Amino acid sequence: MSDLNKKLIIAFFSVFILGIVGLFTIDQATQSRINNLPLITEIPSFQLENFDGTSFTEQNLDNQITVASFIFTQCEGACPIMSENMGLLQKRFAESNELQFVSITTDPDYDSKDILQEFSNKYSNKNNWFFLRGNIDEVVELSQDGFFLSASLLPLGHSTRLILIDKDRNIRKYYEGTIDANIVELQNDIVTLIKQG
Repeated sequence: MSDLNKKLIIAFFSVFILGIVGLFTIDQATQSRINNLPLITEIPSFQLENFDGTSFTEQNLDNQITVASFIFTQCEGACPIMSENMGLLQKRFAESNELQFVSITTDPDYDSKDILQEFSNKYSNKNNWFFLRGNIDEVVELSQDGFFLSASLLPLGHSTRLILIDKDRNIRKYYEGTIDANIVELQNDIVTLIKQG
């Protein structure tokens, strides 16, 4: 065997070994991200109404990664920022059929179906973002007991966190919805859950 052939064989095996090590490292990094997404709690039963009049229940969370928020349309502070960030995530994952977005109004007396549809048209560019309403008692109970978020003095006292929910209805993590670094972290965690399958 010539020296050139030996060098080619050594180079081939070196690249092969580096590829295996690289895949192992990527797999370890993915596993590490999954381990940093603990199972917090399962979303309880609920029934709300989408702006188009269709019912939306906890079963609509099945087999979908979901990013959820609590907002109201007259909010001039955090809600527009949270909704813009969710819109950016929606665009970033436009090709994914595994991801949906849910915004629940904390002001159902004002936020009629028509107003929620206008709000949807402003921030959403696809039919995988649901703008939900229910009576205020249901919203308070869902926020406090289902999502473990503050619901005092609604509509103003709503949480500004975005919630990541996996395909089995489990809350995996909370993110401050107005901070860019948290949105980047949320984006990375969505990728992790998509890869997890």
